[in-house]
Amino acid sequence: MAASDKPSRGILDPVARKLRLPFGTPEFIDRAIRGSINQAGRRTLHMLLTTWDVTGGGPFAASAIATAGLAKTVDIAQGLFIGPVFNPLLKKLGADQITFRASLCASQVVGLGIMRYGVSVEPIHSLDVDTLVDAVAPTLQRYLVGEIS
Repeated sequence: MAASDKPSRGILDPVARKLRLPFGTPEFIDRAIRGSINQAGRRTLHMLLTTWDVTGGGPFAASAIATAGLAKTVDIAQGLFIGPVFNPLLKKLGADQITFRASLCASQVVGLGIMRYGVSVEPIHSLDVDTLVDAVAPTLQRYLVGEIS
């Protein structure tokens, strides 16, 4: 792992802490856009899923969803993904319809997180990360930069 690929140390921003990222939100966005634009969806999902697998589901832990219900889900979508993650990610990718795309991206990631970690639906819960990313990344990629009519 190159020095630039190592997780940053120190104080993380509030969104990174809530998402259980080992690096700050700006670094997450930089890693998602690094390389081919055609792989941004794949990189985004892979980083999130591998991080959450290690941290017991991150913001989607079953106990968090169960105790806070729908209000928690709305907070996750709006407060963690749409504004802090997907809006700046989409701007850096040069996407159009940023608000619409950010909402679509958040719906995909939040839904997947709830299914995998919150309610543990099989086979999504037990699939290996690469298989799950292979299945879901094309949809996220389309929401990021593809045709969404």
